[in-house]
Amino acid sequence: MYDRAIDDTELTFGVSGLLYESNVLFYDHQTESLWSQLKEEAVTGKMTGTRLRAIPSVTTTWKTWRERHPHTFVLSTQTGFRRDYSRMPYRAYAESPHPMFPVKHRDPRLSAKEKVLGISLGGIGKAYPLRLLRERRDPLEDRIGDTTVQVLYDPAADSAWVVDAKSGALLPSVVAYWFAWAAFHPESSVHGTSAEGGEEESR
Repeated sequence: MYDRAIDDTELTFGVSGLLYESNVLFYDHQTESLWSQLKEEAVTGKMTGTRLRAIPSVTTTWKTWRERHPHTFVLSTQTGFRRDYSRMPYRAYAESPHPMFPVKHRDPRLSAKEKVLGISLGGIGKAYPLRLLRERRDPLEDRIGDTTVQVLYDPAADSAWVVDAKSGALLPSVVAYWFAWAAFHPESSVHGTSAEGGEEESR
């Protein structure tokens, strides 16, 4: 999730249908520049090179959200279009081990479609494979640069997020396929690999 205010101008965005490194691009209605989600900046158009400010967010289940926010309004599925909104349209892609299109940077440390929690702090990137987080009962404590963090996993949503271990503040992170995270963060370390020091060294 990103702040849509750029240089005191509030932009509105839409999905372009185009891909960059097999990752979908969105565009702003004001300049029609194309923006990369994982690169966090505009890659073509008038806004090229303009950075986005990430906003911390969590993917959760409707049950969990409703328990915490019982008076939430929900968008109606009666949109005027004949569409089954209960059906996942990209199920075949999710079940495939391959990206839809080739990417320039392929990192063999993990399989291309393995899901990871990616975070970048102070220019230091790190990826946490969800399969390792699923095996834990307690939050994982780790250090990224000068910041001590806790990585938390929600089995109901099969999702994860990161908080500052000292303040408890939610930090910007994203759950993505490994090929996509690695394409835009090629120097990222991976939790649980021998190069990172092994999972057993994290508390």
